[in-house]
Order: sequence, then C-alpha cells, then structure tokens
Amino acid sequence: MARQKDAFLVNLWFESRGHENQQSTEWRGSVEHLMTQQRRYFTEIVDLVAFLTEYTRKNDARTGTQPPQTGDESPRHMD
Repeated sequence: MARQKDAFLVNLWFESRGHENQQSTEWRGSVEHLMTQQRRYFTEIVDLVAFLTEYTRKNDARTGTQPPQTGDESPRHMD
C-alpha cells in the first residue's frame, strides 16, 4: 500500500487586546497545508483539530481508506 504524507505548518502567537488600563491577552494561531497552501486561522485549539479532521476525512473519502480507530475520539486539552 502506498503511503501518502501531508505536511502542515502550525503557528501560534500571543496577542494583546484592549486599552492601556484594560489589557487582555489571548492565543491566536494558524494552520496551513503546505502542498495546497490552504490556511485557517483560529483562537481555539478545537478549531485546529477541526481543520485537520476535515482535511483527513476528505482525503480518506477520495482514497477510499478508513481513518484509524483510537477508541477515544474526545478532544484533548493542552494545559
């Protein structure tokens, strides 16, 4: 069976928002599929996971393969 590889570039940065006396900060990010240059921006890790899940499911549909079953499909939080 031929092995297909995909490469993604994930960038994360910290962004300040608000005024001088009411500053808040939050993480921002982007993910890009390097071959197609398809890019998505996100503020929540679940959006990164959704992009990767959507991409791999579309690819599985095209090739007729089934994604591996891990037994636990719940998202994992990064702390």
